[in-house]
Amino acid sequence: MTILTLTPANLREYRALRLAALHEQPPAFGTPAEKEEKLPLEAMASRLQASKDTYILGAFSDDSLVGTIRFSRFEETNEKHRGFIAGLYVRPEVRRRGIARALATEVLARARRDTGLRRIHLTVVTAQEAAIQLYKSLGFRIYGTEHEAFSNQGQFYDEYLMELLLQSKTK
Repeated sequence: MTILTLTPANLREYRALRLAALHEQPPAFGTPAEKEEKLPLEAMASRLQASKDTYILGAFSDDSLVGTIRFSRFEETNEKHRGFIAGLYVRPEVRRRGIARALATEVLARARRDTGLRRIHLTVVTAQEAAIQLYKSLGFRIYGTEHEAFSNQGQFYDEYLMELLLQSKTK
C-alpha cells in the first residue's frame, strides 16, 4: 500500500471512490450522493488542488485507489491553529488491513510537523463504532455530541465532536 496526496490527475478514481462512499454509508457523510453526482468535474477537481492547509490523501493498493481522508485547516486568521479531518473511507473489500489507520496516521504525522497547529477536530456519527475506536486509539477524545446533526431518508443522526491536542496549552 502507498499513501499519496491526490491531485487533479486522480480525479476519475477519486470521484468513483467518493460516490461509492456516499452510496454505501450515507449516514457517515454529510453530503448526499445525489448532490455529489451533479457536482461539475471542475468543482471536484478543485478539491484535489493540494496545499499545506488542505489536501486529500489516497491509499493505493495494486495501483487502485482504495481509501481517502481529507485534511483542512480552518481559514480565519484567529482559527488557523486548528485543523480538521473528514471523509475517511476505505473500500469494503480491503477493510481490516490497517488502511484507515495508515491514512489517519499520515495526516496526524503531517499535522504534528506543522508547529502552528495545536489541535485537530473531527465529527463522527455516533453509530460508527469502528471509526470511533480508531480515532480514540489515535488519541482523539469526545468532547461533545451534536444531536440530529443531519438526516437521511427521514432518520436523524447524532455526531460526536472529537479533538486531538497536538501541542500543550502552555506553548
